[in-house]
Amino acid sequence: MEWWQANRQAAEERLGGLPLPPRPPRLRQVRLTVGPPPALTVPGPQGRHLALHGRRPWEEAEALAARVPLSPEAPLVVLGLGLGYHLLALLPRLAAGQKLVVVEPEPEVAYAALGTLDLSPLLSRRETSWVVEPDPKAAARRVKQVLGAGGPPPRVWGHPASLRARPGYYERLLRHLSGPAPAPRRPPGLHHERLRVLVVNPDYFLIPEVLRAFRRLGHEVGLLSFDKRREPGEEVLRRILGRLTEFRPDLLFTINHLGVDREGVLMQCLERLRVPLVSWFVDSPALILELYAGGGRDLTFIFSWDPTYIPRVRALGFVHVHPLPLATDPDLFQPRDQGASGSCRCPVSFVGNSLTRPVAQKLARLPRDEEFRAVFQRLTASYRRRPYRDLDTVLKEEGLAAHPRVASLTDPERVELAAALIWAATRDYRLDCVLRLRPFQPVIYGDPGWRELVGPPFRLRPEVGYYDGLPRVYRESEINFNATSLQMKAAVNQRVFDVPAAGGFLLTDFREQLAEVLEPGREVICYRQPEEIPELVRYYLKHPGQRRRLIQAARSRVLSEHTYLHRVQTMVAHLRRAL
Repeated sequence: MEWWQANRQAAEERLGGLPLPPRPPRLRQVRLTVGPPPALTVPGPQGRHLALHGRRPWEEAEALAARVPLSPEAPLVVLGLGLGYHLLALLPRLAAGQKLVVVEPEPEVAYAALGTLDLSPLLSRRETSWVVEPDPKAAARRVKQVLGAGGPPPRVWGHPASLRARPGYYERLLRHLSGPAPAPRRPPGLHHERLRVLVVNPDYFLIPEVLRAFRRLGHEVGLLSFDKRREPGEEVLRRILGRLTEFRPDLLFTINHLGVDREGVLMQCLERLRVPLVSWFVDSPALILELYAGGGRDLTFIFSWDPTYIPRVRALGFVHVHPLPLATDPDLFQPRDQGASGSCRCPVSFVGNSLTRPVAQKLARLPRDEEFRAVFQRLTASYRRRPYRDLDTVLKEEGLAAHPRVASLTDPERVELAAALIWAATRDYRLDCVLRLRPFQPVIYGDPGWRELVGPPFRLRPEVGYYDGLPRVYRESEINFNATSLQMKAAVNQRVFDVPAAGGFLLTDFREQLAEVLEPGREVICYRQPEEIPELVRYYLKHPGQRRRLIQAARSRVLSEHTYLHRVQTMVAHLRRAL
């Protein structure tokens, strides 16, 4: 009540007609958690509440304010109010007399902010105005009135969590602010036989192979590499925008949307230039794309290595969504290696991560109290019993959707939780399968985490490089064992293509896509339950002739249908047909 009265008195001239009753009104649509520190969740586009602030909102606000594109001469329009943490952090960076306009579609968010924090430093500025208006057209009209005619054009910056909560509102607001949009133009370069392709982040796996495939098909390729763990997103975005101007590509290619900013700045630029974005997802596209603001979706082509994610991606508003399995590069994976030492010869091998560290890293970004860990263990057990469900479904079926430790998670934390759930369940499934190999004294190539999970008779060796040691392992192992990640409901992973290309024999678990890319029983051998593993291993170790026939058939199929040349041709064909 104290903050409400103080803010109410300071705000009467700043809120453009928003009714301010004597007492804070009851909140019906938004949820306020009274600290410390206070937090706010609002209804999101998928029907669930999204957190507008993290667990450390002041630190988050300082980091956000440091990224706002300020110009002392230009007014600043901020999209999204939240509780006002980011606005208070922004105040010291504003020039004297600089206009600040805050746009918020939900009156209840404004009421929650006025009753929660001391916003008088913000509201007492004569140059500060709030536009609280559910209608984006009316909000744009009010912003134009506040800014007035003449003067430099305003800088516009969006509070990321607010943009994710109401992407459609802010997209329409920006269109009204900028006037009527011209009719979309056909991308200029796609009718050319030889395309100019800008490939982003070539240090990521698959990128070198795709890059070589584009070049072999006669296209001109430009590269832009960055370290996503070290380089800040703003710097990466600046470099990409610079390369777009310099290289003038016909399309931009990336893996898993790497390099695309969540606020939609790059997509707005691509839409303006009419440059299509091709993003090939080899991890869950639904988990990743839920974090991205809309815009430019008529020019965005999403390819998913697992077709079961396609309906969820289309539900996010993407039009061009297609299945695209993984593939191999036959220049890397060949049956013969001149000068091979035979040092990798063994009856059975498994190449893979134990997933102990990835799970720990995900959990480190989530609450660490015992109550939350108990919730996580319950969710993991549920997901392991019935995998491939999305997080909201698992939470609902376990009766945990309204649990306080779950409801307080921010949107990025929910993504971390969903990923941790998949990795933990995959770790347990993978270990269950690998332990069935015990009678055959298998060799495991992987990370040190395996030492926590298995001991003799398993033989543990360090990880092998994809581009040097791995082809030799595949060639020299009598049986290459595979257990697919549980994030892949239908898709097959990389070794389904690489092992046959290298001249190796593969034993893998069944996935629906397997029957589309290789013929079970003639080109590949698969198990449907872990209990089948020992018998299949024992049989094929005793029948090398059958192994050789399967290898020959599988390699012939892979080379004729499943190389990166085939995949790039498929992507380009989809673009040419659609645009």
